[in-house]
Amino acid sequence: MSRNAYEVRETTVTARPVAGVRTRIRRGSLATEFVRHLDLVYAAGKAGVASLDGQNIFIYGAAAGDDVDVAFCVGASAPFVASGPVEPLSTPDGVAAVTTHIGEYRHLGDAHAAIHSWCRERQRVGTGVSWEVYGHWHPDPALCRTDVYYLLEG
Repeated sequence: MSRNAYEVRETTVTARPVAGVRTRIRRGSLATEFVRHLDLVYAAGKAGVASLDGQNIFIYGAAAGDDVDVAFCVGASAPFVASGPVEPLSTPDGVAAVTTHIGEYRHLGDAHAAIHSWCRERQRVGTGVSWEVYGHWHPDPALCRTDVYYLLEG
């Protein structure tokens, strides 16, 4: 999907509870990092620590040089107490720019670029927080959906 094919819109979002592991990773290492962190979350679910809904959500925060703060999360369907590195977190709430990426994850950067472009064109400023909500994985990349959000200032 090319950057011009993305429909970006502004929406109001409410916080959604998630179970997650917070970490700092090197830019470009997401594909090699997410599995081991999500494995911890799913292990907590299997152990009965957290009730999970199975939807993966990655929340991105502050970046410093080549490093970025990430919370690798899974939707939580009930409150729970932190266990080891797995803690109760939530997605942001407020006004966000959002678009949907359909296709291979390796092209997900195009969705991010579309939101950045949309914000520049409308003189909207992001807070530095973004997140990706993943649909269920499918062996056919044409059926993989990811919603990308950027929290906006005021």
